[in-house]
Order: sequence, then structure tokens, then C-alpha cells
Amino acid sequence: ASSDLSLAVSQEASFLTTGVKLGNGISEWTACAKATCLHDIASSPPDSVVAFFLTRTGVCIQGPRLIGQRQSDAVSVGQLRMSVQASGSEESRNRRQLLFTMLTAASGASVGPAASRAEQPNKALKMLDAMEDWSNVEILKPPTDDRDYLAYVLRNGLKVVICSDPTSIEAGAAIDVHVGACSDPIEVPGLAHFNEHMLFLGTKKYPKEDSFEEFLSANGGASNAYTASEDTVYHFTLQAEADAKLEEGLDRFGSFFTSPLFTASATGRELNAIESENAKNLQSDNFRIYQIEKGRQNSAHPHSKFFTGNKATLLDNTKREGLDLRNELITFYNKYYSANQMTLAVVGPQPIDTLKRMVEKGFGGIPNRNVSQPEKAWQGIIAPYGGTSVIPSFGHVVKVVPVQDLRQISVTWPIIYRGDADRNDALLIKQANYAAHLIGHEGPGSLLSYLKKQGWVNSVTASSESELSDFETFEVTIGLTKRGLDYMDNIVEAVFSYIKMIRNKGIPRFVFFEVLQLEELQWRFSSKREVSGYVQSLATSLQNRRLALTEGEGKLEGSSSPRSAFSSESQFDYTRKRCEEFSDYLTVDNAMVTVMAKSFQGQTNQKEKWYGTDFRVDPIPVATLNKWRSCADVKQLGIDFPKSNPFIPSEEGLSIKYPPVPFDRFKKRSFEERMTHIPPPAVIRDDGTNGRWTVYYKPDNRFGQPKAFLVFQLLNNKVFSSAKNAALANFYEFCISDKLGEYAYDAELAGLTYDVRVVPRGVRLTFGGYSDKLQKFATYVSRKISIDSADILPSNHAEFERYKDIISRTYAAFDVKQPYAHCASFSLLAMTPSTFDYSNQEMRKATDEASLEDLRLYVSSVWSSGKGLALVQGNLFEEEALSLVTTIDKALRFKSIESDEFPPELTPLPLPPISSTSMPTKLAISEPNPENSNSASYIVIQDLSEDPKDHVMIELVASIVSEKFYEELRTKQQLGYIVSSGIRSLGKSRFLGFIVQSSVAKNDKLTSEILKYLDNVRPKLLEKLPKGDLAVYVKSLIDRKTEPDKQLATEVTRNWGEIGSGRLQFDRIQQEIGALLDVTKDDLLEFWDRIYVNDGRRVLATEMVPRVGLASTASPPRTTGYSEAGVDPQGDGPVLGIDDIVTFRTERQILS
Repeated sequence: ASSDLSLAVSQEASFLTTGVKLGNGISEWTACAKATCLHDIASSPPDSVVAFFLTRTGVCIQGPRLIGQRQSDAVSVGQLRMSVQASGSEESRNRRQLLFTMLTAASGASVGPAASRAEQPNKALKMLDAMEDWSNVEILKPPTDDRDYLAYVLRNGLKVVICSDPTSIEAGAAIDVHVGACSDPIEVPGLAHFNEHMLFLGTKKYPKEDSFEEFLSANGGASNAYTASEDTVYHFTLQAEADAKLEEGLDRFGSFFTSPLFTASATGRELNAIESENAKNLQSDNFRIYQIEKGRQNSAHPHSKFFTGNKATLLDNTKREGLDLRNELITFYNKYYSANQMTLAVVGPQPIDTLKRMVEKGFGGIPNRNVSQPEKAWQGIIAPYGGTSVIPSFGHVVKVVPVQDLRQISVTWPIIYRGDADRNDALLIKQANYAAHLIGHEGPGSLLSYLKKQGWVNSVTASSESELSDFETFEVTIGLTKRGLDYMDNIVEAVFSYIKMIRNKGIPRFVFFEVLQLEELQWRFSSKREVSGYVQSLATSLQNRRLALTEGEGKLEGSSSPRSAFSSESQFDYTRKRCEEFSDYLTVDNAMVTVMAKSFQGQTNQKEKWYGTDFRVDPIPVATLNKWRSCADVKQLGIDFPKSNPFIPSEEGLSIKYPPVPFDRFKKRSFEERMTHIPPPAVIRDDGTNGRWTVYYKPDNRFGQPKAFLVFQLLNNKVFSSAKNAALANFYEFCISDKLGEYAYDAELAGLTYDVRVVPRGVRLTFGGYSDKLQKFATYVSRKISIDSADILPSNHAEFERYKDIISRTYAAFDVKQPYAHCASFSLLAMTPSTFDYSNQEMRKATDEASLEDLRLYVSSVWSSGKGLALVQGNLFEEEALSLVTTIDKALRFKSIESDEFPPELTPLPLPPISSTSMPTKLAISEPNPENSNSASYIVIQDLSEDPKDHVMIELVASIVSEKFYEELRTKQQLGYIVSSGIRSLGKSRFLGFIVQSSVAKNDKLTSEILKYLDNVRPKLLEKLPKGDLAVYVKSLIDRKTEPDKQLATEVTRNWGEIGSGRLQFDRIQQEIGALLDVTKDDLLEFWDRIYVNDGRRVLATEMVPRVGLASTASPPRTTGYSEAGVDPQGDGPVLGIDDIVTFRTERQILS
């Protein structure tokens, strides 16, 4: 529901996971965001808790990371200890949890490379890529990782790591080319990014522009790429149980790097995609502030440049300079794309020898031009800071007007590497992360704790940001309250007080050992991750962690054995020394201060060149600088180092209670084995329909992890029954997060998580993590949110207003999301019953009207009555599970309800049926952000069937039409950068959506072209589909559905989806596969005719109409006077304005 704050904040990202296919992106987060068009609804039940298990979300109005702001790669190549850590989901938490993106303390200071450096400082460093023989390179992997690895170098100098996982049928590959946007020619900004786009558009061996994507689509795969500051990464995945499929995929992929065509026609057309991509970014605060930060660098340094590119830089500038753009592309490619500057990672189910043969065939022909590292052109030659800059660097504050209603201070320090030794230590020791761990800590006595008590801030984060070959930046970002804007100097002074404590007292000894223990714990019990992200992490790790210490004849030191301490005192001393030296960079004179606030509107006097950001620069008064230099002692502020973490599990507590069932991982699973569903959870407590609890339990004997997950839901039809209650639910959730933050922070660091979420059918409480101290943690949290709820409510009206400000700004942030996200939101709203979702405007109004008295009354009723459902799964005995439920039950103390009081299940609102020749129902809305120049159109085809066969039919259709849709509207017509199709579930039914966002085409054009494409699906695609091709699509879908779970959380999420929804179809995947086996081409045609071609089809076109730019038109009316009584069943579908949605939903609900 849009009233869920985590969804409201990440509206854009959440839609990306449902099938938005972006063009190749310049930003690193885009690479993660581009989802396959074949979204597997089967793995995403409507009442899913996967967001909690995989990424605990909260109220955060910061967006994704930008190009160049690279999170620390969690590996050290040569040692590769962390490169084989499947850490994807855990690492994707909020930036404040920097501890979870650190290297293990071993990689940083305790084992292998760091040990050698500490104990034998004169030992020589060697470059792995200079080693002719990698036969002695040992890849260290977690004890739970049963995959086989091999790292080696091809004859052409290409560095390779391959991973064999015979338990999976998914494969993937990634290549990291060590050249990025920093290497753009001065005359052609954006060339590296444009080059990345062009490699997908045909090669000598495979000249058809869409042939790679077409091949992947037919085999359940996807691809993408991103351009970073110093690297460009390309990657793809596919279902590859058959050797020939993976071999062909690798051969096609390898041809990108041997013989791309760079055709003149594709070059001209793809410029439009670059322009549309840039237009999409113009209203992004991330891109805006990133460019401001780069403006404070030395203008001669390549990182200061504009990276994305647009038509002006790529076309107009080159023409003016007398340059031929295509020739510039070819020159760039031939200059930098050399095998000796590339790293390749391949993951597949085939044996190592087979993968090695495929790699040799597909990539052995990449030319080795023996080029040197691109950064040698500026590293140690051009200072990153100093010299001439567009915006003053030090001693000044930059005040920026954001697009969103943000209020934050950032204090940034550049850390300039003095040489290779500094760079090596930054890679291996990660001393910046120790500082981040302390400054960003959220426990008692922390910097955040002090600043929140003053009423000045809402959040404090600390992290290493830009990481390049010659420098990195360390940044402390502070989210401000309204009052905090008046105390900015005091807030920055408190930051320097904390830094002074680190400098004067030194980091406590136990902190180093605790960090080592926590990181070792995470590494030791890491889970497998999805292949796409994993191959990227392997390739970038191999590229970015080339340095390793060697001993003897190139043998790398290190061990996979679990560790709990540094290997020697000298090793520890060296680590501590480097951390102390790091704090010397964090001075007042080396700091850059940036403040973002809407209140600066009208006070600025400058506009940034590329994004049009309004800002002003003021010198910081000498008196203020002196005050920061002589900052207060932390004792006066009540600030201290964190205490020892009480939630770190004991070694005894990490014992596995149900060892994994042994199996032959090299044996291919038969079809019968695939069709055997995983045993479902068993009911271990059933108090009857009208009783208190129904408890499901399943011990883990598959993953061998000392972890468990607990899901409790109280079915209740009142807590979400109105917009007012939904708004108060947000306050309640935020109160819990805010007031339990100090207690829960250590628990989160130690791998324990919790979440409280009010949902349309009640309130849900979830816990996850190491089972050792899970009961203690769950008991405390459960009491605080229920019988001790007075402790978590705002203590006064001022605190309540602080919460209201954060929540209100979160909802206001909806206005500046991308137009395609707005389309998705309004479309979903139109099909969702009113008590399951509330509009953004309804939630804003309800939030504004909420009072502290309302909240107190609401919270007293949240746990008052209901029907309890529970799932306990993981490393717990049955008696422990029952004991946990009893403990939670005593804390919640709710009253049981009768079955007729249970909340209804979600049933989607039916769209009006229309004839085969009629225009669809249309919802036209003026784009909320008046400065966004992009139009967007989203066509939804609704299928209300709950039949498993229809569910797989719509998935088949989606997989068949998606790539051609992208090719036609994106590649050929160049209507926009964002072109996507995919399916989503709503209740027990599914719908198919097609979306385009454009900066050049108006809405009527977008809608017309989408409908034209859909009209041709039957005659041009489905009727001409050979039976053999249909069989390929069917097999691909079966392969995806039977892909073994990689994490316990995945199985738990699927099980809870069945329990929470009331379906209890634990064999649903097998039912759908059974339906797939019977699908014929005639079935496919009949299905498409029913949902789109014939009379009675249900289609909705949602348009976001921009007010400015080439795609703008007159704003549509807010209301068209819609009434169901006035709709002609034989005519076109009704036309709606934004104010008609309420009436539409009400009348559709009556008719349903």
C-alpha cells in the first residue's frame, strides 16, 4: 500500500523490481535496478515479507548511490576471501550500517596480506596481473560455500575467476573493463557511457541489434551494464542447464569485446537514449548533489567532469570541434578495451573444466593491446583537490536547494593517497570503515544520541564515498530537524568533538576485535546470492583488488578457517596505527561542508551547469572555524565510545541443530525431483478457528545456517480501515524505529533484525538472525511495542511534530519520483480496494491532521484483539518455537476474535470491460513535479483469473513479448530511455503492464505506439511462434520456477506468502509447472484473445503529462465528471482525471 512508508520512500525502486527495463545506465544503482522483464510473481506473494528479510527498510529520504560513489567491494583479490561471500542482500541495507560492507578484519588487518604487512613490512608487493602463473592462487571461501572456484589468466592477459555451482541451473557472466568516465576525452564528455550503450547494438558475428537480448529473453535471462568513474561493467544471466545455451551466451557476450559494429545508424539512434537518460536524471537530487561535489574538485582532475553525456556534449560539441562521433567511439574502444585491462567472472552449473573451455572459446580472442592503466594519466600528476575549482573546496559552505524536501548537512574530507602504500592499505585495512563504524554508531552515548536529544537531527551516517585510484572521500551526513537548521554550526562542532575523541583517546582495543568478530561472523555464515549481482561482485573484486602480498614463490597467505582474533600483536598494532593516522585527515581545514534545504529557495545566486541546481557559496566565518578547531570535550556532551556488543552470538550458540541433508550436488536433478515440492511447514499449535493462534513451524535442514526467522501476524480489520488509521500506523512504526534504535543497533550489527508493519489485514511482527540470542531480542521488542508501548510513544508534542515532519516530507517526496513510477502507483491504486490502499493525497491529509492524542488512542488498540498467525522457521527445535510463541503471546495480550471478524482477502477491482475495437479506460494526470519534462504512459491488461494455468499463460506471454517491445519502442523508435514490460500480482490475480517514459514524445504518441504494438502481438508474434520456440520459453519458465532457493529467507518468504494470504498452496510452483506442461500454441492464442483481442477485455492506460519540455501538452482536467452510469458498454472506456479515482474505485467495488 502506498501508505507504507518504506514503499512511499522507495516507490521508484519498488517498481523497478517488477519489470522496468532501463537502458544501459551510467549509475551503479541503475545496474541493480534494471530488472528482468520476466518477473517471477511466483516468488513474490502479495503479502510478502521479503523486503524485511533481505533488506530492512525504514524512513529514509535519500536515494540510491551515484556513479563514482562506489561502495567498498567486499573482497581482496588474490586472497579473494570476501569475493566469494554471497553477501548481496545483507550488504544492501542502509548506508549507516557500514560495518556490513567492510572487508573482514582479516582482509583489513588480520590474515594474509595485512598480516604480512604488519609482521614483515619490507616484504615486496606484487601485482597479481603481473604474475605469469596463477596456479598457486588460493581462493578462500566461507565454510558453508560448496561451490568450486578457479582463478587464472588467459593467454591474452584476461584475468578470470570461474565458479561452478551444480546445484543451480542459472548462469551468468560479467566483465569489468578498467576504463570509465574519468577517461572521457575533454572534448566529448559522456563518451565512455555512450560506448557502453553501443556494445549491445550488434557485433560482427551477431550483427542483429537485438539478437543478444532476444536470445536471453528466450532463455529466461537478462543483461545490463553500467559506467563508473574508472570501470565499466557488463553482465548477463540466463538459464543454462544445457551446455550449449551457456556456451552460446558466452560467445555472444565475448563478441562485444572482439568485434562491435558501432554502425552509423545505431550511433545516431542511441544518442536519443542518452539524451532521455540524462533528462530522467535532471530532477534527481543524487545526480545534482554529486555534480556539486565534483565541482569542488580541481577542475583539471578527470573526476570533476560531467559523466553521463547528452546530445549537446556528444553531438553538438563534436560537430563544433570538427569531430566524427562514430570515429571517436571506435578510437576510444581501440585505445582502452584491451584484454589485459579486463576481468571476467563466470558462474554456471557446469564443471570447472567445461566452464574453462567455454571461457577460452568465447573470450580468448579479445585482443591484448598491452595498454597501461588509464589512471596513470593523472594519478600522482593532477591533484584531485586544490588548483582551480568551479566551486570553492575548503573554508566555505555550499547551500543547495534540493528537488525533494530534504534537510541535511554533509561534511566531506578528501583522503589523498600519498602513494601505492596508502592505496593498498585503504584496500586491505579499510581504516575508513572503523571511523565510520564509530561516528555513525547509533547506540547510547553516540553522536546521534546526543544530537537527537538536542532536537537537532533525525539521523547520522558515516561512510567512505568516492573511491578512486588516487583518492577517496569520507563523509558524515546528518539529517536535520526544522530546529536543526538553526544550529548547524553546533552540529558540525559536535562532529569534530567526536573526531577529537578518536584522535586523542584512540580507538578502544575491543572495537578492533569486535569488528573482526562481526565481519568474520558474516563471512562465515554468508548465504548464496542471485547470480546477476554475484558475477558483478566477482568481476569488480578481481579488478579492484589486484594487489596482494605474496610469500615464497607467489603463494598467497591466508586460511578459510574461522578466526576470532588478530594473528599477532604486531598485526593489530599496525591496523591501529593506520586508523589513528586516518583520523588526522579529518580536520577542520580539510573539510567541505554542504547543506541542503528547501528553505534556501530564493537565497541562492548560482546555478550548476549540467543539472541546473540552485546554490550559493558562503565563506565560513573565521570565528566559526576556530570554534570547530577548539571544539567541546565529549564529556561535556555526554558522548563516548560504544560499549561492547551484547548480541554477538557465542560459539556454542552457533551450533547447527539440524545438519543439512546430504545429497550429491554433482548429480543432475531429474524432472520428478524438480516436481517434488519442498516439505511445507507443519502446524504445531492450532487453537481452532476462533482461538488465539495457528502456529506453523519448520526446522532448517537445507541451508546449514545458525539462523531463524519468526513471523507473527495479528489478523485485524480495524488497524488499516481508514486513511487516518493508516497514517497513525506510520507514526506508530516510526516511533518504534526511533525509540528502539539505540537498543536495536547493536543487535543489527550482530545480525539480528526486527520489523513492525501495519498492513491492510492486521499488524505483522517479524524477527530474523542468529538463533542464539533471538529469543532475548524478540522478547524485549515485543514487550516494548505492546504492553510497554508508552515507552515508545512521543514524550511531548515537540517530539510528535518531529515525527510528523519526517513522515510528511516522505509523502511529499512522491511528487518528485519519476513519471513512470507515478503511472505505476496510480494504476495500482485504481485497481485496489479502498481499504487496502490509500492515495498519496489522502495520506498527506491524514498525516497533517493527526495528533498525539490520536496516536496514543490508536496504539492502545493495535494489539487489543485479533487472530494470531505465526511461522517459525530455521535453526530452532520445536519446543523452542512453541516457547517463543508463548513468550510473544504473553507480551501482546490480545483478545481473540470470531472468524466473521477476520479481515477480507484482497480482491482486485475489475477494470471496465470494453469491446475489441474500443479505446481502453484512460487515466490522465498532470505530472506532480512541474519541473520534470518527461512524459510516461503505462498500459495495463488485467486478468482476473485465479487459475494456475492462466497464471503461467500470462508469464509466458510476458516472456515472449517483452524483448520485442523493448526493441521496437526503445531501440528502433527511440521513444524513451525507460521502456519496459512485466507482470505483477494483485491479490490472487495478475496483470500485464507496458510502460514508456520519454523526454521527446507526447503522451498520445506513447499510448498510441504501445497499443499499436499490442495490436500486432497476435499476428506478428504469437501466430508465427514456432512450436520449438514455445517449448524453449516453457522450459525457461520451468527452469526459473524450479531454481533451488539460495537462502533460507527465500523459502521463509514463500511459505509466509501462503500462510499470510490464507491460500496455503505450498505446492503452488509444482501446480503451475503442471499447467505449463499442458500449454499449447492454441492455448496461448486463446488466452491472448481473451485478455486483449476479444470483447470484454479490461485495459487501463495511465498517462503522466508533463508541464514543461518537448513532451509537454495542456494539463488534463482534474475531473471529467466520470460516473459509471454514464459509461457506454459498447463504446470507449471511460476517461478519468485524478479527482475521479475515488468515484471510480467506489463504483468498481460495488460492481465487483
